[in-house]
Amino acid sequence: MPSLVNNDSIAGVVVTKFVAVKELRRMHLTVGGHRLLTVPNAGGSSVISEVLSFEVLNRCFCAKLKKTEMEVSYFPLGGSITDYTCEMYQCTVAVSVTRAMKYNGEFCLEDAQRLLNKKLKGVIQSTRNSLDKWRKQILHVWSTSHHVTEILVQAYNTVESDVKANTVVMITTAENADYIFNNG
Repeated sequence: MPSLVNNDSIAGVVVTKFVAVKELRRMHLTVGGHRLLTVPNAGGSSVISEVLSFEVLNRCFCAKLKKTEMEVSYFPLGGSITDYTCEMYQCTVAVSVTRAMKYNGEFCLEDAQRLLNKKLKGVIQSTRNSLDKWRKQILHVWSTSHHVTEILVQAYNTVESDVKANTVVMITTAENADYIFNNG
């Protein structure tokens, strides 16, 4: 991860695994994770996935929370926004969080390609429109299974270079953590 974060000109994919050994309400969150959980959010049903995204980055890569999604400023308004910013390896990094899942049917390659292309284009837009400055973004994708993670990696390899830009895609397979996907 350090070489991907510190090099402004390369993109890449990192695969991680999150195994929940406690219920969410029994987890001891970091100060940054607690802040993400308790401050106002732009809406949607993704607060838990964002909180646990930060927890993974903090505990695995020593990330320090800088700004939450409502603290980052944009112009013009109305486009894609990042979920939080943090400091990693002396760099400010923006993080966008998404979940790879399908309510009806099995998550397939086309679903993964659509998700990655949409989210990576949003990353480019939020970087361009942000009044805050960062050199790198991480697109953190939560995966429901190892199989879905493999599909996401396969799909990543089909994404055009200009869409990947210099974004790090971190795919985390979540086990025993359905609450990441249903925010409950």
